[in-house]
Amino acid sequence: MSHPALLALALLAAPQGIAPALAEGESVEVELRADFNADGIADLAYVARGEEMRELRVVTSRAGAGTNPAQVLALEAWPLVPATLEAKGAVLLFEDLNGGTTAIASTHRFRWDAKLGAMRLIGLDAMLYSRTFAHDGSEASWNLLTGDLVTRRMRLRQDGGDQAYDIVGTKRRKKRSPPLRLEDAPGGDALLGWPGEGGRI
Repeated sequence: MSHPALLALALLAAPQGIAPALAEGESVEVELRADFNADGIADLAYVARGEEMRELRVVTSRAGAGTNPAQVLALEAWPLVPATLEAKGAVLLFEDLNGGTTAIASTHRFRWDAKLGAMRLIGLDAMLYSRTFAHDGSEASWNLLTGDLVTRRMRLRQDGGDQAYDIVGTKRRKKRSPPLRLEDAPGGDALLGWPGEGGRI
């Protein structure tokens, strides 16, 4: 059995370890335990939800020395559906869907950065579309490791087919960024410049 498989089994068999820290009135929307910083100890990622707030919180362990300070990313308070968290190798995937009849689906990719001593944003995908098929949409995909940014225009189809949108324009450019800690990550709306160009990052 491979080392990653053995580590995964060890994490599953280990005690719960780090517990979500919740204030009065808060609950856990979703949580995930995985070893993000490769120290052999399960770390914790979870979305905390209160009456008018939501936050992505990630707590990483320090082998033999407790935990690092929690990294906290403020989120939209009222999502359309609960968020999802997934570990793919050393990468934490966070998916969220927000809005109303106009919705923005976003996927953040975070990875441990030993130099920062923290989780950092390495990728962000976002899509804006109409849930009532009322207007055109757009997509963007940003790789912060390479600086590659791809944007696409999506035109609403009028023929009633199974596919709601056609891709009618794709642009590629470089968008360099210094390392962004998890708590400084922009949202999908900022990447797409929604609701106006003033919001674009």
